[in-house]
Amino acid sequence: MIVSVLVRILHASPETIQSIFNVVPALGEYFDPELLTSAVSTVNKFNPVEFLLIIFIIWMARRFFASVFASMIAIFQGKHHRKPMVNQILAIVFELIVIFTVIMIIFSFTTLKTIINQPIFHDVPQFAFIQDGFLSGRWVQYLPNILIFATVTLLYWGSAGTKPSMILCAATSFGCTVSFWVFRFVMHLFLNVGKYNLIYGFLSHAIILFMDIYFFFMFYLFFAQMIFVYQFFDELLLGELYLLPKQDDCTWWSSLRRALFIRPDYLIANDTNIIHLDAGQSVFEPGDTDLNAYYIVHGQVAVKNDNGTDNIFSRGDFFGELNCILGSKRTGSAYAVDNAQIVRIDGDTFRSLAQKNPVVTSKVMSQISSYFTMYLEHDELL
Repeated sequence: MIVSVLVRILHASPETIQSIFNVVPALGEYFDPELLTSAVSTVNKFNPVEFLLIIFIIWMARRFFASVFASMIAIFQGKHHRKPMVNQILAIVFELIVIFTVIMIIFSFTTLKTIINQPIFHDVPQFAFIQDGFLSGRWVQYLPNILIFATVTLLYWGSAGTKPSMILCAATSFGCTVSFWVFRFVMHLFLNVGKYNLIYGFLSHAIILFMDIYFFFMFYLFFAQMIFVYQFFDELLLGELYLLPKQDDCTWWSSLRRALFIRPDYLIANDTNIIHLDAGQSVFEPGDTDLNAYYIVHGQVAVKNDNGTDNIFSRGDFFGELNCILGSKRTGSAYAVDNAQIVRIDGDTFRSLAQKNPVVTSKVMSQISSYFTMYLEHDELL
């Protein structure tokens, strides 16, 4: 599309296209500059085939940017509240920005180079600096990486839908760009393009291009997930805490998860949420309107249900979350079996977690189902 606009609309010469490939040799791994410019420039007038080609290119570009936005929506899940129509408009805007930015850079570069090469400027020392420095083309070899960095920064900022800071987007975009550049450099050291040309013929360029695109998006989505984790770190860790396996689960994966997440340093750091209990000290009593959930850092807590039974909770367990979800007064009591330290989880925070995390929602619903089953069985016995 870019070459078509340069040749057909801006009337760039074949030498201009060839100079771009000379400055950025990596482009030669995907496209043959002579065949490309020849195919575009030999069309004498606009015809239905060219029209269909334009429609196909635009459609493929639209699908490309739409898939980027769809991937971001999948990563940010319930955090993304933007309407689908807005996403479509943003995808078109980003597509146009990228295309016209590249075109204007190339057009400005070639235009300035043509002007400076005029005989009238040859004897002006000030223009020699421009010719030897800026127009030598050395900086242009870094242009693809600069464009990738700028585009990915804008995509992270515009497609996340969670208003991440521009600094965060730029930092993750820089990591994505550098990681892809290093990976591509190493991969192409071992990539024998000659063998690809021998086996696949003209398809070899397309295969190499698709390989690069595939691995680029692996890095792109990885760093997008880093943005998600950075923005919602507390909520993610709280979800991991609530989903910790029980102590009697002896599988290696369960043991590893408990070792990694059982001590919630990010919650303990907030002293206002920490409660220190002596043995026998009460946490809540029947009739209390306390709608918080609690997490046990160490020690044991007994919860006496309204049917007279005691449930003992120990380190790594939550308790009291059912009344938090149901919004009802306490029907039982809770007290420390021994000296204990617990963390108070605000009711709104826990309800937000249960609403946005499907696995947490499933566990909470299971707890509620067990509670009402036990309650009904107790009434039948009475």
